[in-house]
Amino acid sequence: MLIKTISKIKTKRSFHFIIIISFLFLFLQGCKTNIDNRVSFNNFSTTDLIINFRGQEIRVNVGQKTDITEINKGTYTYSTSFNLPVGATSSTTNGDVNGTVIINSDTKVLVIYTSSIVGGVFTLSATLSTSESQGTPTSP
Repeated sequence: MLIKTISKIKTKRSFHFIIIISFLFLFLQGCKTNIDNRVSFNNFSTTDLIINFRGQEIRVNVGQKTDITEINKGTYTYSTSFNLPVGATSSTTNGDVNGTVIINSDTKVLVIYTSSIVGGVFTLSATLSTSESQGTPTSP
């Protein structure tokens, strides 16, 4: 009788152990180990750009795209500088040339720059799109 009781207790412990291990396995499978956040700056304008993002100077030449990866969760600001191209006498900006991005898990952000020169005025425009809700619209 004592042996049967001990055997039942061991069986219950084994069953509980298997259940706990199964739940742990399923839980850990759902956790990602790598961060796949990305901010991309795509320059379709007629001048090279210098972007200040996370305290880094990021140069994006005409027609080029630069990706910033492995960004931790948080809120980051960026600002864009540029030189006037040949033929321009003044400049103006439009849209998301400077802004703030919110980074969560698996966030993708794309900032696309374009430009025009009309009457000697160089206009740099930027639009921002993201896989996350940024709270308020940043572009028309």
